[in-house]
Amino acid sequence: MRIGIDMRPLQTAHRGAGIGTYTFNLVRQLMRLENVDEWRYLTLSDVPIDHLHIPTPFPVSRPAIKNHIAFWEQLLLPIDLLRSRADVFHATGGLTQVWEICAPYFQPCRTVITVQDLHPFVIPQFRFIAETRAFRWQMKALQKAAHLIAVSQNTKQDIIRFLDIPEERITVVPMAPGDHFQILDENNVQAILDQYHLQRPFVLYVGNYNMHKNIELLVESWAQLDLPVDLVFAGTLSTYPSSLMDRIDQTGRKAYVHFLGSIPYYSDTLIALYNAATAFVFPSLYEGFGLPVVEAMRCGCPVIAAGRGSLPEVVGDAGILIEPDDIEGLANAMQRLIDDPAWRMLLRERGLSHVKKFSWEKTAKETLAVYHQVA
Repeated sequence: MRIGIDMRPLQTAHRGAGIGTYTFNLVRQLMRLENVDEWRYLTLSDVPIDHLHIPTPFPVSRPAIKNHIAFWEQLLLPIDLLRSRADVFHATGGLTQVWEICAPYFQPCRTVITVQDLHPFVIPQFRFIAETRAFRWQMKALQKAAHLIAVSQNTKQDIIRFLDIPEERITVVPMAPGDHFQILDENNVQAILDQYHLQRPFVLYVGNYNMHKNIELLVESWAQLDLPVDLVFAGTLSTYPSSLMDRIDQTGRKAYVHFLGSIPYYSDTLIALYNAATAFVFPSLYEGFGLPVVEAMRCGCPVIAAGRGSLPEVVGDAGILIEPDDIEGLANAMQRLIDDPAWRMLLRERGLSHVKKFSWEKTAKETLAVYHQVA
C-alpha cells in the first residue's frame, strides 16, 4: 500500500503550533514502525523541514501567485496525489486558517483527515471563519473523506454535532507529549531559572495569546494571591494585547510578570520551566486536545485547567479543573499549590502516572491501523 502524508504543516505558519507538532511527532514515529508500506511524504520543495529527515520527499505544487491560494490548492493537490499514485492520503492539517494546506475536496484516493478541533463553530469570536468559502470547502472535504481522526472524544462529538458525520467514520487517536519532556537534573533547571531571573514559586502559562485562551482569568486570579509570586508567560509577545498589559500594570505587581517570548518546542528552557513551575495553568475556554497539559505533567508539574472542551478528558483526575469564569476558584487552587507541599507532590505523582497513557508510538500505531482500515 502506498501512503501519502501531507508534510506541509511543518513548512508553513503551523510548524510551531499544534498541527505542526502533531505532524512532526506522528511522522517521526511512523518512520520507526516496522511495516511493508510505501510512503509518499508530500512536501514543498523550497521550504526545509527542521529536526526531521525525510528519506524520499515527494514535491507538491504551490501556486506562484498567492491570490485565491485556497482555490488553486484545491486543484493542484489532487493532481499531485494522482502523480504520487497513493492509495491512502492523510491530511494531517485538515482544518486550518492557513489555506495553503487545506484538505482537498477532490479526493482521487482514499483520504484520512485529522481534525484537531472545530473552534469556528464553537467560539463566537471565530464565527466569521466559518462563513469563508475556504472553510466551507474544508467542511465538504471532511464530509467526503473516507475516515476522520479526532484527537479527542470532545472533537469527535463536535464533528458529529456540527457536520452530521456518522461516528463509525471517526476514530479517536489522542496526541501525546514529546519524549524530550522529562524530569531534569535540578542543577540544569536552576541554571535556566538564573538565566531568566526567575524565583520559585512561580505560575506558568505556555502558549500565544488568543481570546479563547482566557488568560485574563489567570491574571485576575494571580493578582489575588496572598503574596506576589512570579507569573511566567512563554509565548510570542506580539500576540499579547495592550489591554492585557494595562491590566497587569493595574495589579501593582507588574515587576513579578515575565514574558519570555516564544520558546522552541525542543528547547531545554521550555522543559526546565515545566520542571520548576509550582503550577501550570491552562484556563482555555476550548481546546481540541491541549498539548501543554500533558507536556507539563510529563515534567512533573501540577496542572490547573478549565473544565471545558477536551481538557477534562485529557487532565482526568490528575489535575485541578476550574470553571473558566471563577476568579476566586483559580486563585484558591494556585494558593493551595503554593502553600501545601504535600498536595503539590500528590498532583505531581498523579500527573506522572496519568501521562503514561499518552505516547506518540501508540498514536502512530493506531493511525497506521486507520490507513489499513480505509484502504
